[in-house]
Amino acid sequence: MRWEPTRARRFSSLVLTPARVTVGIGAGMAFVAGFMPWAQGTVPGRLGFEPAFFSGLGGAGDGVLLVVLAAATAFLVLHRTPVGSRIRVIHVIPYVLIGLAAITCVNGYRAAVLEIAAWERRGGSGEIAPGMWLAIAGVSVMAAGAAALLQALVRWRRASDDPADLMAVSRRGLAEVLTGLVGALVGGAIGIQVAVSLTALPLIGLIALGAVFGGLLGGYAGSWAAGLEADELERRRRKPGGA
Repeated sequence: MRWEPTRARRFSSLVLTPARVTVGIGAGMAFVAGFMPWAQGTVPGRLGFEPAFFSGLGGAGDGVLLVVLAAATAFLVLHRTPVGSRIRVIHVIPYVLIGLAAITCVNGYRAAVLEIAAWERRGGSGEIAPGMWLAIAGVSVMAAGAAALLQALVRWRRASDDPADLMAVSRRGLAEVLTGLVGALVGGAIGIQVAVSLTALPLIGLIALGAVFGGLLGGYAGSWAAGLEADELERRRRKPGGA
């Protein structure tokens, strides 16, 4: 028998159907929009009228939330692991996230309008920036792509070996969850400190972004360390004469 080397297909970890790619494109648009200005204008300053901007990273940090929601939606819709899951809840989550993203856009638009009104009260002017329109368009594209996937979810057929029926609680699983939570707290605290050190004036959105991604990295590191320790203990237990 002659063996031929297999060549990994590019983007093999992704499921690239037209509907899922549409969701991914919308998520990318919303992700970029989260970092862009949502309102722009001019306000009186020392040297006359000066440019003013309102970003999704400022105020209540709606831009940060939009970035996280868009990234999570793209992962759940495009990555092969969640796409191939037989647990129905996994396939429902993207619709919840898109709904939250739509609410975030509404809140962001309202915050931008209030900021423009504040500039006008000071004698300046302002308008909604392209970033806000890009965010709305991105969420709309995500919703359109998700709508095309809704039929398969409605006609869901439950498998006899549904993983939800086979779940069991173990000491290793509990250890990974607990260390993951501790790691998330530590990572979030470190992320906040890093975000605060980046700018002279603290931005709520930037701090939230540091907390979110620091918490995610810390949670993964904590769970990974617990898994390594559990494997080491199991190896020692099975080793003849081991402790």
